[in-house]
Amino acid sequence: MLNKISVLLSEEISLRLNSSDDEKEVYTYSMEVLLSLLLNLIILSITAHVINKELHLFIFIMFFSGLRAFAGGYHAKTHIGCISISFLMFFISAVCSTSLKQFGEIILVFGVLFSVLMVFYLAPVESENKPLSKKDRQKYKIFSRIIVVVLSLTAIFLYFVKAHTDYAYITAAMSLIFESGSLLKK
Repeated sequence: MLNKISVLLSEEISLRLNSSDDEKEVYTYSMEVLLSLLLNLIILSITAHVINKELHLFIFIMFFSGLRAFAGGYHAKTHIGCISISFLMFFISAVCSTSLKQFGEIILVFGVLFSVLMVFYLAPVESENKPLSKKDRQKYKIFSRIIVVVLSLTAIFLYFVKAHTDYAYITAAMSLIFESGSLLKK
């Protein structure tokens, strides 16, 4: 479905810009990725609103995507797979912040230690769509290590203001666990 919409949009763009077939393929792929991301954000936003966890969605996206941009990890084969996995990860993270408050410190310590170890040993993980040169690999390794440390410190900070953030530190820790776990994709 997303592919069909993307093809239609890219044909219109190609006609208006008098683009080559190669450029049209780039437009199609770009539109498909953007539409998938938009659909994913809409579903996550509606879910966050329904369960009253809008701050947790922001935290989830910041932690998961912030680390994923440089660490890499598992990619679903289809858009529906990606959207479903994203939904499940966010929902589990948000529910844990409510129902597992008594284990929050354990989740935080495990999440920080697990993610730091995984990132320092495995990141960056390449994907088919994003091969890395030796130079890029080194750069991504450094950036992912810096990011995991900064996000871990941020999660610890969120722990100390948990009463004001509805235990969002648990969502932060769960996001780190999910992203770091995706580094084991092989």
